[in-house]
Amino acid sequence: MIKTQSANDLNLTAAEKARVLEFFPQGIIAIDLETTGLSPLVDRIIEIAAMKITPEETTVFQTLINPQIPIPPHTTAIHNITDEMVKDSPILQAVLHELKHFMADLPVVAHNAKFDMGFVVMGMQKSNLELSKNDVYCSCKLARHTHMELPNHKLATLVKELDIPLLNHHRATDDAFAALKVFLHSLDRVRTPLSPMLKRHGHLFSLSEFEKLDIEELPEKFKILEKLVKEAAVVEILYSGGNHKNEWRPVKLTSLLNSPEGNILYARCLWSDMQKSFKLKKLTDLRSPGAEDIAKWLKK
Repeated sequence: MIKTQSANDLNLTAAEKARVLEFFPQGIIAIDLETTGLSPLVDRIIEIAAMKITPEETTVFQTLINPQIPIPPHTTAIHNITDEMVKDSPILQAVLHELKHFMADLPVVAHNAKFDMGFVVMGMQKSNLELSKNDVYCSCKLARHTHMELPNHKLATLVKELDIPLLNHHRATDDAFAALKVFLHSLDRVRTPLSPMLKRHGHLFSLSEFEKLDIEELPEKFKILEKLVKEAAVVEILYSGGNHKNEWRPVKLTSLLNSPEGNILYARCLWSDMQKSFKLKKLTDLRSPGAEDIAKWLKK
């Protein structure tokens, strides 16, 4: 069941609302998803929550979603959403029609927004819905620049360090609200809407920048990535870009993402220990290394 309701009980103060509207006079949407996995190209949404703050009101859109596939046990262990809980919920196509209307063209913020909005974009494209012109901001990306003193910028770390209540981490409504509060803390350090910091370090893209992307267009030898990503496997890749062009590079796979620049393999480079994005059209080969090499790289 899709619920749209007043959000007064989420404790957004008058000062916080004023701060939001100082930077975004028409309003903003804070959004979060729970999913069957990390890859918009192969996984499914099982919960959506969106909190809308406008000059007139603050409202929340929330629903569980039937993904029409079993929810993997390892993801249920994270968000506690079971097959039984979603079996009578609407399917994604019905939800996205209502979500698109709820969001209109307002700017959107999410924590690690490239993942959340990648799922939304993929769902809208599969449902033949025209993408709106929403500008997308990432509370995680901005916090990396406004709160550089913190040990990391995971949502759980930020809410603890910034004393933000988060009762049900990994449930969409609570995480959307927490992301908004984190974003507000960052806006306090940005100071003014005219600061270039917000655009440079907080803004990701506009939804309208996406073109239709299709995992089926991958060469046959790369379709195994769907399975390997789900396993968070360590592989070696040949990549025709970057500082190590055409060298075998060890990576630990994280996700397959859609982006305005094309499909992306998101992975932790085991040389630099940094998360990096690799355009799939520049990926020329991959191979599975031996267990000894994997153990050596992971110890670094």
